[in-house]
Amino acid sequence: MTLKKSALAIFSALLFLFAISATDARSQTLPSANGAATPAALPEKDPYGRETPQAMVSGLMNALAAADYERAVQYFETESVPGLKAWYVLSGQELARRFQELLDRAGNVTTPAELSNNADGNVNDSLAPEMERFGVVKTPTADVPLLATRVTRDGKLLWRVSGDTLRGIPAMAASLESGSSISHWLGLLPEGPIVGGAPLSHWLVLITAAGFSFAFAWTLTALRRPLARLIRRGGPETKLSRFIEASAGPLRVLITLVSLSIIMETLGITVVARYRALFVIQLVSWFALSWLLWRWADAAGEVILGQMSRRGQLTAYSAVSFLSRAFKAVIFALLLAALLRAFGVNVTAGLAALGVGGLAIALGAQKLFENLIGSLTLIADRPIRIGDFCNVSGTLGTVEEIGIRSTRIRTLDRTVLTVPNGELSSLKIENFSERDRFWFHPILNLRYETSPDQMRHVLNALRAMLTEHPKVDDATMRVRLVALGAHSLDIEVFAYVMVWDFVGFLEVQEELLLKCMEVVEAAGTGFAFPSQTLYLGRDTGLDESRTRDAEAATRSLRAKEK
Repeated sequence: MTLKKSALAIFSALLFLFAISATDARSQTLPSANGAATPAALPEKDPYGRETPQAMVSGLMNALAAADYERAVQYFETESVPGLKAWYVLSGQELARRFQELLDRAGNVTTPAELSNNADGNVNDSLAPEMERFGVVKTPTADVPLLATRVTRDGKLLWRVSGDTLRGIPAMAASLESGSSISHWLGLLPEGPIVGGAPLSHWLVLITAAGFSFAFAWTLTALRRPLARLIRRGGPETKLSRFIEASAGPLRVLITLVSLSIIMETLGITVVARYRALFVIQLVSWFALSWLLWRWADAAGEVILGQMSRRGQLTAYSAVSFLSRAFKAVIFALLLAALLRAFGVNVTAGLAALGVGGLAIALGAQKLFENLIGSLTLIADRPIRIGDFCNVSGTLGTVEEIGIRSTRIRTLDRTVLTVPNGELSSLKIENFSERDRFWFHPILNLRYETSPDQMRHVLNALRAMLTEHPKVDDATMRVRLVALGAHSLDIEVFAYVMVWDFVGFLEVQEELLLKCMEVVEAAGTGFAFPSQTLYLGRDTGLDESRTRDAEAATRSLRAKEK
C-alpha cells in the first residue's frame, strides 16, 4: 500500500467516524430549553449521554457552546452553590453561566481524545474510583482540578461535574482579577457573530495564529538542507541526512501544531474555541506522527537495503519489505484505534466482542492466518527472493513481489501468477537463481559402424577438448562409453560449466556442442539415428542325416534306461 493510498484510507475512515458521530447525535433525544422532550430512540440510555466521562464532557461543552444553560445544569451534581456572601446563592442557569465565564478566563477542558470512554472511568489514575479529572483552572495561587463524580440518578450510574468543583467557582472567580487572563487587544476586537459556540473574531485569531505557526515551522524545516550538507561535508547522502529529509513534511506539521497550542494558551480565546481547536490539533498530530513513523520506516528500509546490496546480501529485500509493511500495518491499526476512541467508540468493548466471536472469526479467517504464517515461513527460510527465477509446480517465472498474503511471479508468457503464501510455503520450489554452476550433460549417439579404435579416439579427443576449455570444471568432468544402444553407441558427457547466469551457460553450451560435432567428424564417424538393419540370406533347410543320428541316439538312451 503506497503512502497516497494509505492517507486516502485514513481520511475516509475519519470522514466515516464523523458521519457516525453525527448520526448518533441526531438519533439521541435531548430535552430543549423549554423543557419539551421527544421520545428517545434508545430509552435505556441516558438522554444526555452521561454514561462515560468522555460523553459527559462532550455533552457539557456542546451545551455551553449553544448557550443552553438549562441543559448544561443537567451535567452538574448540584444545581445551586453558596456564593462568597452568605445571603447570595448561585443556582440554575446562573451557575452554568458563571462556570463558563470561569473557564473562558482561566480554564482548560480535557478533550475527548484524552478522556476515558468507559463507564468506570480511568481506574489507573490516583483519584478515587468514582472521581475523574476533566480539566483545570489556573488561578494565581494554584492550579485547581476540575473533577467529575459518578452518582446514581433514577437507578442509573451517571457522571456529573462534582459538587466540590462547583462550590469552588465563587472563590476561584474572586482570585482572578477582572480580565487578567484575557488579552487586552483581543477584547478590543469586535466579537462578531457566534460561530460554533465562539465569537467569529476568536476563530479568525486562531486561523491567523495557525498561519504564523506554519511560517515558523516552515522556516525551521528549511534549515534541514544546510544541516544535511554540513553532515555530509560534500560527500554522498548519509543515513542521518536521509532521515532528516524524510522527516521534513511530518515535522513541519508537528511544529506547527505545537506552536499553535502554545500561542493559543496566551490569546485568551473562549474555552469552547480552545476545546474544539485543541481536539482538532490532537487528531492532526496523530496523523502527522503516523506520517512521520511511516516515512521513517521507508527511510530505514532504504538504508538497510542499501547496506545489504553493497554486501551482496540481496536475500534481505524480502524480509525488509515484509517487516516494513507489517510495521506500517501496526501504525495504521494504532491510528484507527485512537480515532475510534476519540470519537467515543469503546475499543475495549469491541475487542471483548471479538473475543466472544473469536472462534467464528478464526474459522472464517483461517486462510488469512495460513497465508500470514506462510509469509513468515518464506521470510525465515528464504527459499526465494524478489528477482529470483524459479520453477513453482511446473511454472517458470521471476519473483516480482512477496507480500503478506501472496507472492506474484512473472511467467515466461509475461503473465502474472499470484500464489497464496500458505500454499507456496508447502510447494516444491526450484530456485534457479541459487545455482552456482550449470550441468553440461549431453548423450552422444554414434553409429554402430564406429570401430573400437575410432571410439577410443573420440573419447580421448572429447576429454582433451573439455579439459582445455577455461569454463569447464576439470575435477568433475568425465566422458565415457556407457551403452550399446538399440541403434547407437552411447557416449555420456558429464561436466559442470562455471558460469552463474543462464545466458552465459547457453553460450558455453553452444560452443561445446559444436566442438563435439567437430571431434566426431574428425574421427571419421557420425551420429546415429533410429534405424534397423535387414540381413538377406538363403534357407538351406534341415540336415536329414544329422536328424536321423539325433533320433537314433535318443532311442538308444531310452533302451538303456529300461
